[in-house]
Amino acid sequence: MTTNKRNAIAADIIDAVESATKKWTRQRKSEEKYPGNIRYRASRMTKVARTSQKDAAWKVMDECYLAVSGPRNLPALARQIYYKARPLIMEMTDDKELRYGYFSQVLLPDYIEEHSSKCKGWRVIYDARGHLQEPHTNRRIGIGTIEVDNYLRMMRSPEVSAADFSDASINIIGPAGGIAGVLFCEKEGFNPLFQAVDLANRHDLMIVSTKGVSVTAARKLVDRICGRHAIPLFVLHDFDIAGFMIAGTLVRDTRRYQFSSAIGAVDLGLRLKNIGGLEREPAAATKTNEADLRAQLKENCATEEEIEILLKERVELNALGSDELIELIEDGLLEYGLKKVMPDDKLLAKAYEAFHRGNELREKFEELEEGFEATEIKVPKNLRKKVKAILDRHPDLRWDDAVQVALDDEQLDRVREEKRKAKNKAGDFTDADDDEDEDGSE
Repeated sequence: MTTNKRNAIAADIIDAVESATKKWTRQRKSEEKYPGNIRYRASRMTKVARTSQKDAAWKVMDECYLAVSGPRNLPALARQIYYKARPLIMEMTDDKELRYGYFSQVLLPDYIEEHSSKCKGWRVIYDARGHLQEPHTNRRIGIGTIEVDNYLRMMRSPEVSAADFSDASINIIGPAGGIAGVLFCEKEGFNPLFQAVDLANRHDLMIVSTKGVSVTAARKLVDRICGRHAIPLFVLHDFDIAGFMIAGTLVRDTRRYQFSSAIGAVDLGLRLKNIGGLEREPAAATKTNEADLRAQLKENCATEEEIEILLKERVELNALGSDELIELIEDGLLEYGLKKVMPDDKLLAKAYEAFHRGNELREKFEELEEGFEATEIKVPKNLRKKVKAILDRHPDLRWDDAVQVALDDEQLDRVREEKRKAKNKAGDFTDADDDEDEDGSE
C-alpha cells in the first residue's frame, strides 16, 4: 500500500471520528459552561422528538403567573415567575437547563402577546437595569417597570408652595418646568463624571443610563417625556452593533414596545466621525449571519461606510478621555441649540411673589425668636406607652409622627397631610436592584 493511500485512509478515519464525536464534543462544552445540562445529555444524544421549552412554557405559564401574583393580582416580577416555571418546564423537557434571559425576554413576552386577551390584567414587572437622574431635584429613579410607571403617574406641572414655617419652594416632578432635554447613555459608569462637571444642572438635562440595550420601561419613559412634551432626546452609545441597536430601538417600534409618539433622537455618537485616533477592538462574536447584521445596522441608521467597519471592529465610549467625552456631549447640545428652561411670565411672577413673601416671613420669625421665652416642658412618664398605642392604631405613621399626636391628638390629620405633601414632593418611586438579564431582544 502506498504512502499516499495510507494517508488518505487515515484522513478518512479522522473525518469519520470527528463527525461521530462532534455532537458529543458540543454537548461536553455546553456542560462545562452550564452544569445543569449534564442532566440533559440523554435527550441531546438521541433523535427522539422531545417537548420544546416553548411548548412546556405554554402549558404552565398561566398557573405560574397566578401562583406568584395571587388572588389579589399583585405585581409579579418576571424573575419570580421564572422560578415557579423553571422546574415545571425542565421536567417536561428532560431537565434541559432553562436560562432566565430566554425565559424573560422571549418565552414570557411571547406568551403574553399570543394570549393577549387572557393576559390583559397581568401585572408583570422587570427589575431596573439603569437609572434616571433629574436635574436640580437629586431624584434618582430606577429604570424598572414599577419605578417608571410611578414616575410617569406622578408627573405634574410646577407648583408654587407658599412660605409658612418653611421657605417657599417650587415643586416639580417630571419634564414640565424643569427639563430641557433627555440624555440617554448606554452605560451607567459615567454618572460620577457627569456629576463632577455638573452636566445635568448646567443644561437642565435628565440623564438616563442603562446597562446595554434599553428595556421597555426606558422606551416608555422616552415616549412619554420626549414624545408628548416635545423635549429633545440625545443618545450616547458605543460604536458597535449593540450601540446602534440601542440608538435605533429608542425611537422605533419593536416587538416589545410600540411608540405612541414620533421621536426624533439626536445621535451624539459614537459615529464614524468620532472614532478617529481611538483604540479599536474586534467586533463582538455573534451567531447572526452577515446579511442579517447588515440589514439590522441599516435599520438602525448606520451608513454603508460605518457598516463595513462595524462588521469587523468596535470602539467603546471608554476609549475617550473624560474631557473628550464631555466635549463630545456639549458640542452636540450646542449644535442642537439646547437652552435652559424658562417658564411663562405667569409662573415667574407667582414664584417671585412667593419667595418675596417668604423673605418677609423669615424676617418676622427671626424677630419673634429673639423675644421668645420657652416654657418649661414636662415629658409624660408614660410617653412610650402612648406612642406605642398610637402606632398600634395607626401603623402608617412613624414614631415621630406618633409623638406629635401624643402631644395633641387633633394633630393626626395635619400629620397625615404633611406626609402626603412630602410624598408628592419627593415622588413615590421604588428603586429595584439592577439584576435583570438582557439578551439583546428588541
